[in-house]
Amino acid sequence: MGNPKPPVAVYIKDFNSFARFALALTDSPPLLWCFKHNRKIFLGAFTVYMSWKGDVPIFAYVKLKEKPGPFLAYKSDLEKEEYYFTDNIEDTRYVYAPIITLKEPPKIFIESLEKKPPSFKKPMGIKLDSLHSMMRLLYLVSSREFTSFPVWRFKKKKKYILGVCIPFEHYYESNALPVFFYVNLRKPPLEPFLKYHTSRFEGENLEYSKNTSDTKFFYAKIIDVKEMPFFPD
Repeated sequence: MGNPKPPVAVYIKDFNSFARFALALTDSPPLLWCFKHNRKIFLGAFTVYMSWKGDVPIFAYVKLKEKPGPFLAYKSDLEKEEYYFTDNIEDTRYVYAPIITLKEPPKIFIESLEKKPPSFKKPMGIKLDSLHSMMRLLYLVSSREFTSFPVWRFKKKKKYILGVCIPFEHYYESNALPVFFYVNLRKPPLEPFLKYHTSRFEGENLEYSKNTSDTKFFYAKIIDVKEMPFFPD
């Protein structure tokens, strides 16, 4: 295959968001990769977006101040999120992601961090009227796919953008029609979750939340990133 293309790097702003990205609202924790580069410690996870033709690999990462433990533990069912590094997975109240430490990072990781991402066709952008529309979409897709799509939050031109990338499979000759649904907000609360509920008497109820403790709500996790390379300019 020659030299493999590097994945598209997504720089997550803080460790809170990274732990949420990796472990919130999931039953299938990812493998986490840890390595040193230029005297800095990086912790990252692979994921993919189904795109027009083939899949676009993503390396979502955060920088650490010190070497992590063997596992990352996480839960969000109390007053706020809890996460920490540990050397065991005995406490069943938490979900865990295993961490492998690389002696040397592969070339594709270095290129992902230091170079422009390989050219790829970006998703089609659709601006929504409100977060209510986004949560209706996520509720439907999550129920069908049994997965939690992250809501990316980033700043662009003095406004916050909250968006989610959803692929619609089998579109003409393409593998999928990837769509980036988003809303623009001036000063949203910087909470980690959105929670959504409907009832016959109150209609729709949408709030920001610090946790996922109330089981009558549907939740979406918000991930803060420096930039979003999949946003259709």
